[in-house]
Amino acid sequence: MKSIRYRKLIDISEVIEGKSMKISVVSPGASVIYEDVMQALSKKESTAKAGSSSASKAFQKALNTKTVSEKIPSATSYKDIFIEASKKYGVSYDLLTAMAQQESGFNPDAVSRSGAMGIMQIMPETAKGLGLEHPFDAYENIMAGANYISQKLKEFGGNVDNALAAYNAGSSAVKEYGGVPPYGETQSYVKNIKAIMKRGADVPYTNYISRTASKEQLEADLKTLLREIPEGEEYTLLKQTLAEMNYL
Repeated sequence: MKSIRYRKLIDISEVIEGKSMKISVVSPGASVIYEDVMQALSKKESTAKAGSSSASKAFQKALNTKTVSEKIPSATSYKDIFIEASKKYGVSYDLLTAMAQQESGFNPDAVSRSGAMGIMQIMPETAKGLGLEHPFDAYENIMAGANYISQKLKEFGGNVDNALAAYNAGSSAVKEYGGVPPYGETQSYVKNIKAIMKRGADVPYTNYISRTASKEQLEADLKTLLREIPEGEEYTLLKQTLAEMNYL
């Protein structure tokens, strides 16, 4: 989604086809994330009009409203992805969201010093074992993280502390010490996640769009979004932005 006259939708398609984008608008199989679009919109070009910055902010805000997930067929929220993962792998929603908050703060692009990737901070070797091909895709990463913690829960007889410790430090360490190993990082990790579970994670309202969504599908969804947003300042700025991107 890259063009600011912003360039044209044809240029935007290069981003869509070339790599996983970030609009967060999904359906379980579909992810281009409207973040790359937003990032592209925020870049100023010599020909960019004054006020384009405020327009892109309105665009980002509009994309991350309930209107998107409630009115656009291809859209879903992070919350709904976690609910789906919870049902699919039999892991509580509270546990999954608490892990995501502790691991990455719900940042799909997070990379740790040790190389862990995405929202659920999946290590490269673990990703291979789980069949996670696109670790920075929010939907795929959350599903993989849910799958992995479900395996650890089964391995340790449903003991949440031990399963979390294994997720963080590896199963061998938990088995060696007969429980949460005496590593400061791991002990804090388990303690923090349980505290987050108790109070409830701060799941951001972010919408996700499939990495495989077509240019035509995105264009149709964005036009639908424009029709659904009530008239006002955001509507005006969004309309201006979409017009500059040749969506209208």
